[in-house]
Amino acid sequence: MKGLIVFDKPKGITSHDLVYIVRKKLNIKKVGHTGTLDPMATGVLVICVGEATKVSEYILSSDKEYFAGIKLGILTDSYDMEGNILEKEDVKVFKDEILKVLEKFTGNLTQVPPKYSAIKVNGKKLYEYAREGKEVEVKSRNVEIYNNELVDFNGKDEFTINVDVSKGTYIRSLAYDIGKELNTNATLSSLRRTRTGEFKIEDAVTVDEFNDMSIEEITSLMIPMDKALLDLKEISINKNYKKFILNGRFYKLNKKYPDEKYRVYCDGEFLGIGEIRIIDNEYFLKMKKNLTGGL
Repeated sequence: MKGLIVFDKPKGITSHDLVYIVRKKLNIKKVGHTGTLDPMATGVLVICVGEATKVSEYILSSDKEYFAGIKLGILTDSYDMEGNILEKEDVKVFKDEILKVLEKFTGNLTQVPPKYSAIKVNGKKLYEYAREGKEVEVKSRNVEIYNNELVDFNGKDEFTINVDVSKGTYIRSLAYDIGKELNTNATLSSLRRTRTGEFKIEDAVTVDEFNDMSIEEITSLMIPMDKALLDLKEISINKNYKKFILNGRFYKLNKKYPDEKYRVYCDGEFLGIGEIRIIDNEYFLKMKKNLTGGL
């Protein structure tokens, strides 16, 4: 059994909890998620089953879309409402102020991840340092906000934005930074992921729906793993060379190809990810990841 399942993760469970639910239901150990969603967050979480766990890194690096609720006047240690409140004040802002600030948070930005995150420093996760009360230097990172739109505002101190972001963007840090630009504190009050790469909330199944399904229904629900790799170009090989290339041999190509990774097919069957090798001005294809589960 192999493939992808798009879940609408409910509030209150971790990404690892969802992996456990799938493992137990399918009685299979090889299950993984494609990017942590905090317990307070809901929405799209792609679960990889079987050989599909080998493409999780490609989904993890995809762009993502969120609806994020931001509460002004509150600072927590985690930058969301699950954390301990450090500061609190009454705030009132105007819609025009918010719109003007949101314009500044579009495009290429530098962002510092929150202390309570899974980023590792010297082999240890940041949230582990935070729980021990230890301060460590957190390096900033470059992220991109493709779209940042105000979709709801209570007229005083809370609003919702729809954001389309690059990989590695922390929405909790975005909320914090927006607050600072509005001359106050801010914390993330809600978060719903509506898209990860090609996978949208409309394609998602709930945990309850999943638990009610038969194994046959789940198998038919699974999305082929190559759908996670549509950013890669496609290349096909002669069917007589399937075993040859899966054994790690170089497959000679009859024309030049750009030096990049490809989705490799044989007679319509997806084999995995290949890369171009150039030897003495001749072009070859070599498998980088065999995703057939065997020969």
